[in-house]
Amino acid sequence: MNAPMPIQREEGALSSAMSPSGGRRSLLRAAVPALASRLLDLPSRYGFHLLIAAGLGMRGAGDFYIAFSLMVALAGFGRLGIDRALIREVAIAIGAGRIGLARRLILRALALVGLLSGGLSLALILAADPLARFGLGRPELGEALALGALAILPQNLGAVIAGALAGVRRVGLSQMIYSWLWPALFCLTAPLLGLAVPMALKLIALCFTVAMLVGLICLVRVFPRQAPRLFAGPLPPLLWPGLSLFTLELAQLTLTSAPVLILGLVADSAAVGCFALAWRIALLANIVISGVAAMASPRFAALQDQGDRPGLRRAAALSSGLGFALALPVLLAMLALPVPLLGLFGPGFEQAASVLRLLALGQLAAAACTALPELLGMAGLEASLRKINALTILLATVGVALLAPRWGAEGAALATALALAAAGGGAALAAWHRLGVAPWRDLGRELRCWKRG
Repeated sequence: MNAPMPIQREEGALSSAMSPSGGRRSLLRAAVPALASRLLDLPSRYGFHLLIAAGLGMRGAGDFYIAFSLMVALAGFGRLGIDRALIREVAIAIGAGRIGLARRLILRALALVGLLSGGLSLALILAADPLARFGLGRPELGEALALGALAILPQNLGAVIAGALAGVRRVGLSQMIYSWLWPALFCLTAPLLGLAVPMALKLIALCFTVAMLVGLICLVRVFPRQAPRLFAGPLPPLLWPGLSLFTLELAQLTLTSAPVLILGLVADSAAVGCFALAWRIALLANIVISGVAAMASPRFAALQDQGDRPGLRRAAALSSGLGFALALPVLLAMLALPVPLLGLFGPGFEQAASVLRLLALGQLAAAACTALPELLGMAGLEASLRKINALTILLATVGVALLAPRWGAEGAALATALALAAAGGGAALAAWHRLGVAPWRDLGRELRCWKRG
């Protein structure tokens, strides 16, 4: 059993981060369990997409990814960024020793997200047939959309629990619930059941439910127990800050799902399947990018709350450098060997090689700006974040809608890559102008300090 996290130790860790050497050591120590957990995402997610491609073929995979992408996109509206706001507020409350406040915030977040997600799931189930028939022009997908709705509630409750775990600095456990546990469970059970589109969607809902329950058990076991009293004051708001942070998640959801859905309106299922698979392979770089960002987010919140601007610059520099260094080998493999990588998933998928190369270039730009969008959110610069995310969403939707009818999957990939580059570049410019953060300049200084030390 994991021991409760002592508040004194947490406060000591935060204060030690005030010095440059202590901040570097603290950040790198925190990165080890977070990234180790995220590396488990590689076989689980790679195995998940391999099973989908091999079991369903190009056309079946195309139908599956249309339903799956819509489910993932709509699930974000059941969270509205509350899970992200919870990370910041719980990290601040724990750092101040207000355990009762942190507990009440978690319960409030679970209640809000449960109500939103339950209503959204019911609405999608009722609207599945007309949405498939008149919205997507694919009446055969009505059952798949309804089944996909079943996963929204457990997925979102699990995200809240993962956010709470990140807030109490259990980033490895948080990433397990956020990211790799449910696809790992899918990979273990799918070969026993056989795959068709309806069965795959039912199994995903079951895996999200198990992951949510595991996360709840972990949170109960690791949550600090040192405070003898509940916090009796008013709770900090979660919904309004969450809506501001939701623009970041909405941009990420749009990038993940909108190109597949828009391409599905102008291309056949085989083309959609090729693009979706290439995009899912490119998203493997997000294993390290989002892992570093998740590790850094509560640290950003604590440093901003302390007013430690030099520490914030160091943390941003180390996070960006670490994310880029870890993502670079994966992305270079995609650029150099797209045909062998796609061929692993079955015959026919090799035709998406140019799509994979374009998407990998976009991910390379995003990796160079690792954790900078999260930095803006944790530092309270929601207005800047909203503008950047609006531009990202515009490029990922209008760009795909303009380019996909003419150039098919390659056009969708080009628009998506431009949106990724705009998101990272916009966050870097805003961090420089508003916070004085220039990660690559600051990283050079840190490396020179290490050499001298």
